Amino acid sequence: MRMQVKAEHIITDLFNAYLHEPLILPDHVQASIPARGLERTVCDYIAGMTDRYAIDEHQRLYDPNLKP
Repeated sequence: MRMQVKAEHIITDLFNAYLHEPLILPDHVQASIPARGLERTVCDYIAGMTDRYAIDEHQRLYDPNLKP
């Protein structure tokens, strides 16, 4: 149960970060926004992530100890 809550937190944080700052998305993902819409593009991008990549991306965006 704890892992499910953690996963939901990570996915929600990623979704909100990409929604509020779409320029942090990779260029090839940003190119899909006009045709598909921001929310659908962000959802599809997150859905295509592996667990490890989502965790690493969350850490990169939210861990103040990591340098950009």
